[in-house]
Amino acid sequence: MYPTLFKIGNFEVGSFGLMVAIGFFSAYWVGMNEARRKGLPEDKFANFIIITLLSGLLGAKLLHVYVYLGKDSISHLFFSRSGLVFYGGLITGIPAGYWLTRRYEWNPGTVADVAAVAIPLGHFFGRLGCFLNGCCFGSQCTLPWAIRFPRIVDGEGYIVGSEPYAFQKSVEDLLKGTEPYSLPIHPTQLYEAFGSLAVFLFLYFYLTKKASFRGQLALVYLILYSMMRFLIEFFRADPRGGWSGLSTSQWISILMVIMAFSFWKSLKTYENKNRSKEDSA
Repeated sequence: MYPTLFKIGNFEVGSFGLMVAIGFFSAYWVGMNEARRKGLPEDKFANFIIITLLSGLLGAKLLHVYVYLGKDSISHLFFSRSGLVFYGGLITGIPAGYWLTRRYEWNPGTVADVAAVAIPLGHFFGRLGCFLNGCCFGSQCTLPWAIRFPRIVDGEGYIVGSEPYAFQKSVEDLLKGTEPYSLPIHPTQLYEAFGSLAVFLFLYFYLTKKASFRGQLALVYLILYSMMRFLIEFFRADPRGGWSGLSTSQWISILMVIMAFSFWKSLKTYENKNRSKEDSA
């Protein structure tokens, strides 16, 4: 765990922010290559990426504030250097992307497929940042790959993290505060990181060549990611809101899967009709 990589005076370079930046540039590179391959104009698509990214970051932060509302001050929740909920980014990024797609008169399915290939690669690096930062942590386990997070103290000896350690001490009352490490927990950040990488590899190297209609990659991505996120949530321990025994992200996952399957047949029919018209034109 390395929440702060290094300091230059009072300026800190945090691992979470760095990995998010690497994730963005990786997704940007893949997205631009895919856009170029599909004939989308590079200058406009670069603007598309920047605008949807900013919209997604705002949504990710707003959902974080909503989920943790009442557990901390709104100002701290909003301006903390971590605290991004991925689904919030999708919820606001998708409408912004659709609006730009209509404005540029692009095919929505084509643009959605480009985004679906790029997003999971960026997400892979983002979750590595979560691991280094100690957030989005898992519940206790005794599996061989379980991890333990260290106790971190400030210059005056007060425990200031890590989040798993502080949670087990203050909320679960499992630690006295003298132990050097937390109890072993699921590395849920790595579960999601490598799950996202697997989704990226499947979409980029296989499904891009096998897709039968525009928009299929986007729907497959939503289904695969939502199912993966739903399962991983059972192994997380950090407080993140929810109802009826399911977390906020699990409810969103259910809605995403239902939405993807409901759009599948209609979008496939619509795209096949359009392709028939384009072929006969």
